[in-house]
Amino acid sequence: METKESKIFRLAEIIARSLREELSATERMMLEEWLAQDERHRTLYDSFGQEKTLAEQLQLHQHIDWEGDCRMFMQKQHALRRCRWLFHNGLRYAAVVMLLLSGLTVWLVKSHRIDSALPAEEWGNGHNKACLTLAGGEQIVLSQNDTVTVPLLSQKGANIEIRENQITYSTTSAVNDNIPCNTLTTPRGGEYLLTLADGTRVWLNTESQLRYPVKFTGKQRTVYLIGEAYFDVHPDASHPFTVISGPAEITVLGTSFNLRAYPEEDIVTTLVSGAVQMSEKIGGQSVRLAPGEQGCLEKTNGYITKQEVDTYLHTAWKDGRIVFRDMRLEDLFTTLARWYDLEVFYLNPEVKDIRFTGDMDKTERFEDILRIIEQNRRVRFHIKGHTVSISWQ
Repeated sequence: METKESKIFRLAEIIARSLREELSATERMMLEEWLAQDERHRTLYDSFGQEKTLAEQLQLHQHIDWEGDCRMFMQKQHALRRCRWLFHNGLRYAAVVMLLLSGLTVWLVKSHRIDSALPAEEWGNGHNKACLTLAGGEQIVLSQNDTVTVPLLSQKGANIEIRENQITYSTTSAVNDNIPCNTLTTPRGGEYLLTLADGTRVWLNTESQLRYPVKFTGKQRTVYLIGEAYFDVHPDASHPFTVISGPAEITVLGTSFNLRAYPEEDIVTTLVSGAVQMSEKIGGQSVRLAPGEQGCLEKTNGYITKQEVDTYLHTAWKDGRIVFRDMRLEDLFTTLARWYDLEVFYLNPEVKDIRFTGDMDKTERFEDILRIIEQNRRVRFHIKGHTVSISWQ
């Protein structure tokens, strides 16, 4: 579920897009609803349209720790939920305006030229691309907007349709033994949508791999994941759905959840709806997750912990967003490196711990994202080919 803070960041983006006359019909409706809620909203919005106000905000943007201000606002919001009598409506409104201003200036930066050390070369972003490996070893390279129907005579009981950036399996016979397994692999900068034979939908994130049968038989539906995927599992109480990734095993009946299981990271399950059981296969520990909870299996000790989280932060990638809240620069660039196919070096190791907050479209040009980060904190990027070196400004 999207939090109030996420909605404010989203509103800031919509206001910035409206000032550039780039709103969609849905975004325009959201803006009109917000303007109608309070006369102060209309007054604030009108002030954004004044060139002097925009120039002042853009100039101040370079000298304000807007992410620190945002964290302070979020802390106040948390305190407000515990002790609502401590804050008056006017103070709450002022806090919302502060966060909205901070977020808006970030989006306005995108539409202004900024002096930067970044090269003029434009970096492409990722898109729908993958490699489908059939059980017999044959490979089908998938790229943007491929359309082909593949009747697999060597694969019992299933046809494959590749259309509009997704793969769909359909059952064609009652064969129940020796069912072949296929593997879908996405490279750096790639992602793909897969619909399994039971109707389960899987969004496979960049640099990931999913191995699955072309048809589910027996009492269990089991797939194997390396990397990250979002699962919208077709409900079937008599046939539990299980995802296995290294030492982790996640079992569900019908639910939506995100599983992040890259080889060099701990295994993290974020539950959006339904219920899942997350287990560690060697030691036997397991936890049951409720919607809005996240389970983490630490690979170093096999221990599983769980906590409540904002699921939007961990699932927005499947809807084309790059979202990070109070995230370390090193962790942020782990994500960006996969999406833009980068090698990252830190000339000053201390910059790894600088923290950032943002919510951006994954189709943004890489140099635009770097400009935003470079303006928000005292870091500088040096680029050569697909190698990015990061240092203090």
